[in-house]
Amino acid sequence: MKIKFFSIIALTLFYSTITSCDITNDLDDDNSLTGNNTATNTAATIADATKAFSQEQIDMANTAKDASYLTDEEKLVIQYCNLARLDGDAFSTAFLADLKSSDNSYEKSLLDTLESIKNLPMLVPNEQLCKAAEFHANDIGPKGERGHNSTDGTSFADRVRSYYDGVWVGENISYGYNDALKIVRQLLIDKNVESLGHRKNILNDNYCRIGVAIREHKEYNNCCVQDFSDSKGDK
Repeated sequence: MKIKFFSIIALTLFYSTITSCDITNDLDDDNSLTGNNTATNTAATIADATKAFSQEQIDMANTAKDASYLTDEEKLVIQYCNLARLDGDAFSTAFLADLKSSDNSYEKSLLDTLESIKNLPMLVPNEQLCKAAEFHANDIGPKGERGHNSTDGTSFADRVRSYYDGVWVGENISYGYNDALKIVRQLLIDKNVESLGHRKNILNDNYCRIGVAIREHKEYNNCCVQDFSDSKGDK
């Protein structure tokens, strides 16, 4: 029987119009997560956020509500990311309660990290970034490929910047899930990813724009591409 692995990949690049300096994390594209490494209690929904967030905060995080180019699940990916950025401790209470007694170092470090997260800029969906994410998901998915480069060899940076010319640019790729909370939890926990690149991308205060695409994947059933940037590329 062939075993499927649930995997995540992150890449962050910084482009300065002055220095043209880039920074990448050390994540190897072969990092993989098995399905049981992520959330076991993912039945929670946005409705459960009312245990820890005010309705005003929940509405504030729902920046994608009017984005007709996104599916409902893609909108939820953004909302969950925003709730984590808005109040990390409240996010832990609402959506990570099952990790409170965990002895896993990655799960424990996530809870510690979230304690200090408060009022980061909300991620607002950008249609061009969504197109960049969609292009990549549709490119690698049918072929069962992984990684940030396009299958024709185009680099992540060139692809994203051809759609959205921001200064800060980052990308997460999650494999194996099409459920928004499972995707976000997987990326935040970042189990067995020493650089914690996915977590850092979601909680990076340089980002305020996001594109999301969840598509079918030949090898892993589903993949979710997240492209992040600042507001400098807004047309």
